[in-house]
Amino acid sequence: MKAFTIKHNANRYDVLPLNGHSQRYKVNVNGLDVYYEPDLDGYLRPEVTGGNGVNISLLLDLADRIQETAGQ
Repeated sequence: MKAFTIKHNANRYDVLPLNGHSQRYKVNVNGLDVYYEPDLDGYLRPEVTGGNGVNISLLLDLADRIQETAGQ
């Protein structure tokens, strides 16, 4: 899979699939690297290290959009 861009409100986020992992993605959100991978239920969940003040609603919305785009 190739990299793709998600537009959310006025911002654009580049989604990079990680090599060797069919369902892991890396997205730069406000200068922080956020990794997405499926949980036990199959939904993508964000993983942020040191992400104080990151909007969880934004991260979950990006997860939904990644799943929609990657599933096409």
